Amino acid sequence: MVRGIDNIGICAGDLARSVAFYETIGFSEAYRNDRGVMLAAGTVQLFLFAGQRSDARPVDRELGLFGNLPGIDHISFAVGDVDALYARLRQAGVVFGGPPEDQSWGARMAGLKDPDGNNLYLLQRL
Repeated sequence: MVRGIDNIGICAGDLARSVAFYETIGFSEAYRNDRGVMLAAGTVQLFLFAGQRSDARPVDRELGLFGNLPGIDHISFAVGDVDALYARLRQAGVVFGGPPEDQSWGARMAGLKDPDGNNLYLLQRL
């Protein structure tokens, strides 16, 4: 029986750049080995590893749920204060799709992309 998600694996075009990005948004290195780097924030663990193809393009997904092809669309990270985190990350040079907005389903969120084009959301439940 599934009890939860242990980690999310993310193939990175440039491992060092991706590790730095995720550390900027609040993750810390838990450990590294010859296969990649495990980053953690609270109970969330991301395993970043280097891609093997030098010709790989970033993921081509739009921020938003309904215009993309099948597949895993995004990762939403639960945060305590999305507006404060948005302001801090913008000051650090992180690019967002727009400022945080209230959602009709009970959250306030802001969307952004990681260096490989993966959709991420910072989500604060209201």
